[in-house]
Amino acid sequence: MKLIGTDKPIHDARGKAAGFVKYAADIMLPNMAYVVLVHSTIPHGYVRQIHAEKALALPGVFGVFHCFNTSERTYSHYRSNIAQELPDEERAFNSYVRYVGDRVAAVAASNQETAEKAARLIEVEYEELPFTTGFDDTLAGQNCLPGESPIRDEFSFDVGTAPEKDGLIDVESFTEIPRLHHATMEPHVCVADYDPYQQQLTVYSPNQTVHGIRIVLADFLEMPFHRVRVVKTTMGGSFGGKQEWFLEPTAALIAKALGRPVKLVYSRGEAMSCTVVRAAMRAVVHSKFKPDGTLVALDMDVLLDAGAYIGNSCDYIRTLSGKPFRCYRVPYFHYRGRVISSNTPVSGAFRSWSAAEEAIMMEHHLDQAARQLGMGRIALRLKNALLPGEIDRKSGVPLEDIRIYEALEQGRSAFHWDELMEEDRAFNTANPRFRRGVGVGCGGHGNTYYPRFNDYGEGRLSLNEDGTVQAALTLHDHGCGTVTAMQMIIGEVLDIPDTDVYLPEGDTAVTPVDYGCFASRTTFVLGRAAYEAAVMLRDEILEQAAKLFSLPQESLYLKDSAVRCRNDEGVKISLAQLSRKSIVKLKRNVSILTQFNNTSNPGVTGVHFAHVEVDTWTGFTKILDYLAVHDIGQPINPAMCAAQIQGAAQMGCGAALREKLTVDKNGRCTESLSKYHLFLATDLPDIQVKLLTEGRSQEGPFGAKSIGEVCYVPAAPAVCGAVNDALGSSLETLPYDPDCILKYLAKEREQ
Repeated sequence: MKLIGTDKPIHDARGKAAGFVKYAADIMLPNMAYVVLVHSTIPHGYVRQIHAEKALALPGVFGVFHCFNTSERTYSHYRSNIAQELPDEERAFNSYVRYVGDRVAAVAASNQETAEKAARLIEVEYEELPFTTGFDDTLAGQNCLPGESPIRDEFSFDVGTAPEKDGLIDVESFTEIPRLHHATMEPHVCVADYDPYQQQLTVYSPNQTVHGIRIVLADFLEMPFHRVRVVKTTMGGSFGGKQEWFLEPTAALIAKALGRPVKLVYSRGEAMSCTVVRAAMRAVVHSKFKPDGTLVALDMDVLLDAGAYIGNSCDYIRTLSGKPFRCYRVPYFHYRGRVISSNTPVSGAFRSWSAAEEAIMMEHHLDQAARQLGMGRIALRLKNALLPGEIDRKSGVPLEDIRIYEALEQGRSAFHWDELMEEDRAFNTANPRFRRGVGVGCGGHGNTYYPRFNDYGEGRLSLNEDGTVQAALTLHDHGCGTVTAMQMIIGEVLDIPDTDVYLPEGDTAVTPVDYGCFASRTTFVLGRAAYEAAVMLRDEILEQAAKLFSLPQESLYLKDSAVRCRNDEGVKISLAQLSRKSIVKLKRNVSILTQFNNTSNPGVTGVHFAHVEVDTWTGFTKILDYLAVHDIGQPINPAMCAAQIQGAAQMGCGAALREKLTVDKNGRCTESLSKYHLFLATDLPDIQVKLLTEGRSQEGPFGAKSIGEVCYVPAAPAVCGAVNDALGSSLETLPYDPDCILKYLAKEREQ
């Protein structure tokens, strides 16, 4: 292969490096208004009056919008496709507010400074209600309205038959994880433009599903779909944070009311408190093992705090229940998931969509089980790791050539696991201050919605008159190289340079209906659609060439942007010449349209290894070494895959050791990165990456599987396991920050 498996820069790398690429916040339209929101300052209650006279008196203010003068229609900020049955919980501006940060009003003005000044002049009168910010007070129902239950959703199921054998070893663990902020470099932005004469709404935003936003906006504003256009702009990261809709409905409503374009840009504080966060969770895990380490039964009881609105939490907690089956052999599984709703920032999508949370719970449990069984941590995982040919017992879908076992074995050798453990024992014995340890974390994920939804992808390709290719797939590149990967797939099939493929991102006016960039489906599903489209275009090119040369189609082939003949080296026509002759002589534009429906969801897995040093005097942890081994099938662009994994490892280290979005006693959450401690690239050693490419998928393009989400799943478990190994502890509450570690050490000294 010429392109597949080679390292390529992402399509807009040069423009980004030069500062030339335009983001949504850079969009400037004539007569544009600037919008600033007014958020609730109380965690729970009713808006009784809004005084906007002072704001309206400012020169340059076009209007003040709030819950008493705008639509009472509601929507779900989580809706992304027509298959979802979801309650519509929110208005553009809410009169019943549920957390500090809820939308109450907005000012539209001629410039940002005036809008901000006017927003500060708006006075809001509230009727306050009791509120909750934690698990215990919310479970006690302290914020419930009459008739409400503190448990907003409960879900349980069993897979397999509960064991009745005696002699099994019982293991129990507890895990609590905090809320996390996505910390994308680009804030949340939306530009909405309404043409009252054409009755056409155009929305520009960095998002993960243009067609999903169109559904929400068309329904909310009572507009036909063809009157709503959504354009995906260059995105400066998402990690799940830009797949739910907080800005778009509000901006669209104001644009339509004013009949002019509006821009709404969130500050970092608003992005932290007024969009979505990763849910806080508690989990109790029970298991039964045979003395040889074979897992016989697993029981997980998970409690999720949805925050102020239920949003995706019912889906999220159900999805989590299937994740153990993507890594391990679980003969019997019982699961209970419950959702509560506190008066805190809204819980929502986060990279891996619950798989990382499940891995934290499961891997912590396995570490405890290994200690209780007297087994090595890797040995216990190898004993229960899924093997090629096994199935996902929850969904019934074959995992195909899954390579989690191989990733564990190769990683143990490459990381020098056994040698490090010996060295650490000697180091810890000799050193009174520092403690070293190693950790391992396993994680699995999917590549598609299937079998939950019958997933599909659509692609359109046409040959331009100069021999280049025009492509249309609904892509949502997060800044990680999705566009380049699709160009490489198409270029490989057609034997043309990837740069000869023009491929814009999602735009409901020109790209086909698609679910969006979720479930790590882009490469697996849309990549295969791109592959199938390229094969069809290749066949169409050869068919037209056969007519022009009066030769059998099977005697022709593509090479180096030209059609050639196997039997006659003198027969050759460039794609540019063919395109023009097809149009002029055959009266036919060389183009195709195809759809691909996948019917598989193979196992895609990863194993991460971490070596840490804990300073017992300060509580700080240093990452000494790190290895990530991933089973991803055929990598389309290996450099892109490695970069994804390295970034995910950095995120996972932050989740394990530092990051925590806290809520104070008044319901106000962390609103600044100065108080939200991210893990920086300078805090890390070189992240070593090893790609296992033999376990290829049956349906992915060229045998590819996914990478975008699975690379995050094992990271935090590996680091947490290393800290517990260093301290000889079993810390239960993340992050393992200095406060957590020093508190544990103080308690140990007292005993």
